[in-house]
Amino acid sequence: MKTASNRPQLPRVLTLPLRLLPDRLHGVLAARLLERIFAAQRADGELDFIAGKSLRIRVLDAGIDLGLAADANGFVSFPPERATDLVIEGTVYDFLLLITGREDPDTLFFQRRLRISGDTALGVYLKNFLSSVDLDSLPLATLVRPGLDRGLRLYERVFQPSTPGRPWKTEGVQGTSLRAKSKRGYSIS
Repeated sequence: MKTASNRPQLPRVLTLPLRLLPDRLHGVLAARLLERIFAAQRADGELDFIAGKSLRIRVLDAGIDLGLAADANGFVSFPPERATDLVIEGTVYDFLLLITGREDPDTLFFQRRLRISGDTALGVYLKNFLSSVDLDSLPLATLVRPGLDRGLRLYERVFQPSTPGRPWKTEGVQGTSLRAKSKRGYSIS
């Protein structure tokens, strides 16, 4: 198990492109993606527990704040100022572990790597739903899953904290090395 101090962390400078996009756009894209991914589960009534509820997903190290709700037409985005029933917070790394299935939702929630606040009953339902989903049966799984797995391995290699004076462990990443340019910046070569 990786502790908080030795888990890969996304450098703040790399979040700039994500932070330049409005939260609303992040939400719209996430709502459309979730609607496609979970269309069969919605049709089967497996997501009825979330109908009429609102959910906020905060990706803390990336500065992303997604507001999502489920209505009769599917998932929709809403503005950040709206009150929500449930908030889920975590890092890019922990959400990647969840999405790729490398860590199960129970582990991530019980170790407080993904944190929930608000309607805890809704949070438990959501956690149980995520635990029950067969990732390989989701649409585009055969196309997307290998890329996500490779992306997670690359993320771990590039952004793994290491010894003092070397902010990231980069051994083994072909064609990529991060060299200190100054105390504040890095150049990729």
